[in-house]
Amino acid sequence: MYFWNIEALKNDIRADNFSEKERFIYFVIYFVFSAIGLELVMYMPIENANLWDYVDSFLNILIVLVGTVFAYKANGSSSGNDFLGKYFSISFVVLIRFLIYLIPLLVSYIIYYEYAYSYEEVATNYIDVIPFLVLSSLLYWNICRHIEQVNS
Repeated sequence: MYFWNIEALKNDIRADNFSEKERFIYFVIYFVFSAIGLELVMYMPIENANLWDYVDSFLNILIVLVGTVFAYKANGSSSGNDFLGKYFSISFVVLIRFLIYLIPLLVSYIIYYEYAYSYEEVATNYIDVIPFLVLSSLLYWNICRHIEQVNS
Protein backbone atom coordinates (compact mmCIF):
# COMPACT_ATOMS: atom_id res chain seq x y z
CA MET A 1 0.00 0.00 0.00
CA TYR A 2 1.33 3.41 -0.96
CA PHE A 3 0.97 6.46 1.23
CA TRP A 4 3.28 8.87 -0.57
CA ASN A 5 4.91 7.34 -3.64
CA ILE A 6 2.45 8.23 -6.43
CA GLU A 7 4.89 7.12 -9.17
CA ALA A 8 5.17 3.58 -7.77
CA LEU A 9 1.39 3.40 -7.47
CA LYS A 10 0.93 4.53 -11.08
CA ASN A 11 3.54 2.01 -12.25
CA ASP A 12 1.72 -0.83 -10.46
CA ILE A 13 -1.59 0.25 -12.03
CA ARG A 14 -0.02 0.47 -15.52
CA ALA A 15 1.58 -2.96 -15.15
CA ASP A 16 -1.76 -4.41 -13.97
CA ASN A 17 0.02 -5.33 -10.77
CA PHE A 18 -2.76 -3.91 -8.60
CA SER A 19 -5.15 -6.48 -7.16
CA GLU A 20 -8.83 -6.06 -6.40
CA LYS A 21 -7.96 -6.52 -2.73
CA GLU A 22 -5.58 -3.55 -2.85
CA ARG A 23 -8.25 -1.49 -4.62
CA PHE A 24 -10.75 -2.45 -1.96
CA ILE A 25 -8.37 -1.41 0.84
CA TYR A 26 -7.94 2.05 -0.72
CA PHE A 27 -11.71 2.28 -1.18
CA VAL A 28 -12.42 1.44 2.46
CA ILE A 29 -9.76 3.80 3.81
CA TYR A 30 -10.99 6.61 1.57
CA PHE A 31 -14.59 6.29 2.70
CA VAL A 32 -13.75 5.79 6.37
CA PHE A 33 -11.78 9.04 6.39
CA SER A 34 -14.61 10.75 4.49
CA ALA A 35 -17.15 9.53 7.04
CA ILE A 36 -14.96 10.68 9.93
CA GLY A 37 -14.61 14.11 8.33
CA LEU A 38 -18.36 14.41 7.83
CA GLU A 39 -19.03 13.32 11.39
CA LEU A 40 -16.58 15.88 12.77
CA VAL A 41 -18.31 18.60 10.79
CA MET A 42 -21.68 17.49 12.21
CA TYR A 43 -20.40 18.17 15.73
CA MET A 44 -19.30 21.69 14.90
CA PRO A 45 -22.58 23.44 14.05
CA ILE A 46 -22.57 26.96 12.72
CA GLU A 47 -25.04 28.97 14.75
CA ASN A 48 -24.98 32.12 12.65
CA ALA A 49 -24.40 30.97 9.08
CA ASN A 50 -23.86 33.75 6.59
CA LEU A 51 -23.64 33.98 2.80
CA TRP A 52 -20.00 32.80 2.77
CA ASP A 53 -20.95 29.61 4.61
CA TYR A 54 -23.49 28.80 1.90
CA VAL A 55 -21.10 29.78 -0.91
CA ASP A 56 -18.46 27.53 0.63
CA SER A 57 -20.84 24.56 0.90
CA PHE A 58 -22.14 25.00 -2.63
CA LEU A 59 -18.70 25.39 -4.19
CA ASN A 60 -17.29 22.42 -2.25
CA ILE A 61 -20.04 20.21 -3.67
CA LEU A 62 -19.48 21.66 -7.14
CA ILE A 63 -15.72 21.04 -6.95
CA VAL A 64 -16.29 17.41 -5.96
CA LEU A 65 -18.84 16.92 -8.75
CA VAL A 66 -16.83 18.65 -11.49
CA GLY A 67 -13.55 17.15 -10.28
CA THR A 68 -14.99 13.64 -10.35
CA VAL A 69 -16.42 14.17 -13.86
CA PHE A 70 -13.03 15.41 -15.08
CA ALA A 71 -11.31 12.44 -13.43
CA TYR A 72 -13.73 10.12 -15.25
CA LYS A 73 -12.90 11.86 -18.53
CA ALA A 74 -9.16 11.63 -17.75
CA ASN A 75 -9.67 7.89 -17.43
CA GLY A 76 -11.14 7.73 -20.93
CA SER A 77 -14.83 8.13 -20.00
CA SER A 78 -16.88 5.11 -21.03
CA SER A 79 -13.99 3.60 -22.99
CA GLY A 80 -11.70 3.71 -19.93
CA ASN A 81 -11.18 0.89 -17.53
CA ASP A 82 -11.13 0.49 -13.73
CA PHE A 83 -12.05 4.08 -12.98
CA LEU A 84 -12.92 3.44 -9.36
CA GLY A 85 -9.71 1.54 -8.65
CA LYS A 86 -7.62 4.34 -10.09
CA TYR A 87 -9.75 7.12 -8.62
CA PHE A 88 -9.76 5.91 -5.03
CA SER A 89 -6.16 4.75 -4.86
CA ILE A 90 -4.71 7.82 -6.58
CA SER A 91 -7.02 10.15 -4.59
CA PHE A 92 -5.82 8.61 -1.33
CA VAL A 93 -2.13 9.15 -2.11
CA VAL A 94 -2.68 12.65 -3.52
CA LEU A 95 -4.76 13.57 -0.45
CA ILE A 96 -2.00 12.37 1.90
CA ARG A 97 0.45 14.53 -0.03
CA PHE A 98 -1.92 17.53 0.13
CA LEU A 99 -2.03 17.31 3.93
CA ILE A 100 1.43 18.90 3.81
CA TYR A 101 -0.32 22.09 2.61
CA LEU A 102 -3.54 21.72 4.58
CA ILE A 103 -2.08 21.28 8.06
CA PRO A 104 -0.05 24.53 8.10
CA LEU A 105 -3.04 26.38 6.64
CA LEU A 106 -5.32 25.07 9.40
CA VAL A 107 -2.78 25.81 12.12
CA SER A 108 -2.33 29.38 10.87
CA TYR A 109 -6.11 29.91 10.84
CA ILE A 110 -6.45 28.54 14.36
CA ILE A 111 -3.66 30.75 15.68
CA TYR A 112 -5.00 33.81 13.90
CA TYR A 113 -8.57 33.38 15.12
CA GLU A 114 -7.50 32.42 18.63
CA TYR A 115 -5.64 35.69 19.09
CA ALA A 116 -7.58 38.06 16.83
CA TYR A 117 -11.20 37.35 17.76
CA SER A 118 -13.35 36.14 20.56
CA TYR A 119 -15.49 33.10 19.70
CA GLU A 120 -18.68 35.16 19.48
CA GLU A 121 -17.23 37.57 16.89
CA VAL A 122 -16.09 35.04 14.28
CA ALA A 123 -18.08 34.99 11.05
CA THR A 124 -17.07 33.25 7.85
CA ASN A 125 -15.70 35.53 5.14
CA TYR A 126 -13.89 35.22 1.83
CA ILE A 127 -10.52 34.84 3.56
CA ASP A 128 -11.84 31.68 5.22
CA VAL A 129 -13.36 30.25 2.04
CA ILE A 130 -11.09 30.99 -0.92
CA PRO A 131 -7.83 29.27 0.22
CA PHE A 132 -9.66 26.01 0.94
CA LEU A 133 -11.57 26.14 -2.34
CA VAL A 134 -8.32 26.71 -4.21
CA LEU A 135 -6.71 23.81 -2.36
CA SER A 136 -9.69 21.53 -3.16
CA SER A 137 -9.52 22.52 -6.82
CA LEU A 138 -5.79 21.79 -6.94
CA LEU A 139 -6.40 18.45 -5.25
CA TYR A 140 -8.83 17.38 -7.99
CA TRP A 141 -6.58 18.77 -10.71
CA ASN A 142 -3.76 16.57 -9.40
CA ILE A 143 -6.03 13.52 -9.19
CA CYS A 144 -7.08 14.04 -12.83
CA ARG A 145 -3.49 14.59 -13.94
CA HIS A 146 -2.29 11.37 -12.35
CA ILE A 147 -5.19 9.33 -13.71
CA GLU A 148 -4.45 10.68 -17.18
CA GLN A 149 -0.76 9.78 -16.78
CA VAL A 150 -1.69 6.21 -15.88
CA ASN A 151 -3.68 5.94 -19.10
CA SER A 152 -0.95 7.32 -21.36
